[in-house]
Amino acid sequence: MGEKRPLNQRIIYLLVLGISAKLLNDTTIQIFNPFLTMIAEGVGVSVVTLGGIVALRSLVGFASPLMGVLADRIGYKRVMQGNLAITGLSMIAAGLSRSTFVFALSVIVSGIGSSGYTPTLHAYLSTKLSYKKRALGIGIVEYSWALAGIAGLFTAGYLIKEYSWRAPFLFFGILLLMAAVFYQTLPVSKVEERAGESSEKGALSLKSIQRKMYDFFTFGVHSGSAWGTIVVQGLNFFAIMQIMIIHGGWLSGQYGADSLVMGRIALLFGAGDLTAAVLVSLFADRIGKRRSVMIGVAGMSAGFLLMPFFNISLNYAVAGILLPRFFFEFATISNLALLTEQFPSQRGKIMSIGTAVGLAGITAATALGPVDYIKWGVPGLAVISFIPGLISFSVLFFVVHEKAASEFLEGKEE
Repeated sequence: MGEKRPLNQRIIYLLVLGISAKLLNDTTIQIFNPFLTMIAEGVGVSVVTLGGIVALRSLVGFASPLMGVLADRIGYKRVMQGNLAITGLSMIAAGLSRSTFVFALSVIVSGIGSSGYTPTLHAYLSTKLSYKKRALGIGIVEYSWALAGIAGLFTAGYLIKEYSWRAPFLFFGILLLMAAVFYQTLPVSKVEERAGESSEKGALSLKSIQRKMYDFFTFGVHSGSAWGTIVVQGLNFFAIMQIMIIHGGWLSGQYGADSLVMGRIALLFGAGDLTAAVLVSLFADRIGKRRSVMIGVAGMSAGFLLMPFFNISLNYAVAGILLPRFFFEFATISNLALLTEQFPSQRGKIMSIGTAVGLAGITAATALGPVDYIKWGVPGLAVISFIPGLISFSVLFFVVHEKAASEFLEGKEE
């Protein structure tokens, strides 16, 4: 028998470290959803103003593709460490701030790190896992999103209640900085070694910059499948966020759900997200990533059509939201695994572009969802969310391929 690999070389080590750091990162993303009013009162601004600050934080996430290009050039580990540090320092600065300007700037800057970290983590993880086990690994790491909504937000709520609104910003900021330091123990991959060598040898020039700008949105002969997978991400996020952005107003307005009830509903949704992530990690590799995404999108779209018929009581209405949300999570995690193999030589870039397009879908839904609900109610929301779901399924069926680029890159990765 050969010698055992060092602990930091084992995939279980990466998964544990990935889940832990991503749970912290995801908590910073979700923290404003349940505690928007409390944080706004502490900072001394209106809920509308704080909502605008959070929206600006989301907008700076469009810079994530640049993070992806940087990761492909200098290495995934360095960029992950940098993103964790940016988010951590920004959270601490927000927690220590004594002016609205400093708080707002800190929150906005945190969006650069939080949006850049996850796609880089997915890209790094993909270099350590064969395609046959890709959904297993990414599915396990994505447990963190649901756990952040359960454990992370519970901790944040406790800290706010016992101390102040500043406490969770300082607490999670410090832990993120510790995670950034601890990531130094991760090994670099062969892909990163090649990226490092090329970055040292290749000097930047005007011509090289122009070429990089031209090539930025190009994915070779398989661009159709790659872009199709990315577009699916944006369509799915738009479809579900149409519902999620207004579901609190819907349930409180029609059924009188108070903050305590909404907290319990959030816990239920978190449990549903976790269940979907577990199922992806167990079955997506077996049934195929593309097929798994199609199952998720079909279930999500069917859930939208059923939603108005469930709108007869609070419990049924919650079930009507939970159904498409569960299948959305199943489709999204499966799609992340599918996207990792669409253009393996530039995973950092393609994963971060996928994040940016998903963010575009969220931004559009955030603006349109409340308006659609006011104009057409739940039936209108259901129809408007069903349409992008149907388009998403069509793109998957006609455009996207399971392993678009891996056939001629087989064996070139670690």
